Amino acid sequence: MDVGRLRAALLRWYGTQRRELPWRRNQDPYSIWVAEIMLQQTRVATVIPYYERFLRRFPDAEALAAAGEDEVLSLWSGLGYYRRARALHAGATAVMERHGGRLPRDARALAALPGIGRYTAGAIASTAFGEPTPVLDGNARRVLARIFAVDGARVGRAAERRRLWELAGELVAGAHPGDLNQAVMELGALVCTPRRPACGACPAARRCLALAEGRAEAYPAAERRPATSTVHVALAWVLRGGRVLLERQGAGPLRGRFDLPAREGRSAPGARHALREGLAERHGLSLAIGPHAACLSHAIMNRRLRIDVYACTAECVPLGHALRWLSPSRLDEVPVSAATRKALRAVPHSSRTSSSARSVRKSGHAPQATSRPDQ
Repeated sequence: MDVGRLRAALLRWYGTQRRELPWRRNQDPYSIWVAEIMLQQTRVATVIPYYERFLRRFPDAEALAAAGEDEVLSLWSGLGYYRRARALHAGATAVMERHGGRLPRDARALAALPGIGRYTAGAIASTAFGEPTPVLDGNARRVLARIFAVDGARVGRAAERRRLWELAGELVAGAHPGDLNQAVMELGALVCTPRRPACGACPAARRCLALAEGRAEAYPAAERRPATSTVHVALAWVLRGGRVLLERQGAGPLRGRFDLPAREGRSAPGARHALREGLAERHGLSLAIGPHAACLSHAIMNRRLRIDVYACTAECVPLGHALRWLSPSRLDEVPVSAATRKALRAVPHSSRTSSSARSVRKSGHAPQATSRPDQ
């Protein structure tokens, strides 16, 4: 196959068909880095507002490194996969310490930073610095596997990956390596889609071996997905004075920094028991579990969470580092999980008001927080 002509066709197509995205407006290495980390496992439309807000607050590595982790995670709240934000924060610190605040040009030096793997290093080096370094994300894998008919089911997964990296390296060698990498990924996002690819609009159609076989959708070979597991989660909806109780989760089942108090179990009753016992053991909190307020499903990787939300009451809440009250209208100020946001939307209005009303009836006056509001 004439790789030179394929490169030219991809670059011409990209020049006229690419989407105008905020991270394509300049070649700033830091901005490209932030975008690449945010785009991992997240849709472009979802990322854009987070990206713009994040850069307004942290315009460079120095500003990001100087920030506290809680503030970084708060601006990430809603994007999920918080380990990405933590790695980005750690990476900014490493850039300040090792490289004087500037990202290195070399892909190997980039890959040595926290949270930057081979793909991200290649994307930054090629787009920001014009280095001929390849990238291979899910879109690029699909495009290259189809154009060159690389069959992972026949040659094996490891051999397929090695061959695709080789092909990506051959393709990027030449002028405009950043645009070439972006063209391959953009083609996978817009035209060479997993199902029903628009082969008639593809600039590589004349050279695509999978299309010539009449089996474009057969490439790349399907990956074996890990078996899914169903996990029961009990969630506590504790309301006082219009504020809900949040718990600093750590390694909780919902994966946020703060979430509605939650515990998991093998069954719904088991999760309820774990919720009550877990809060008592960790915080000395006596939780009275009330009526069922909502039921929802949520997926995290290969885990399917069946979440039961209960309207609860609690006495003498020990606020501080691990527990806090927060108005739902101020949820953007803390890094909560998508599951907590979903639960807050799912609780019926009657449950939102009845918990507060029960507290007022029991005490005879509006309940007072045991610490400052929203602390």
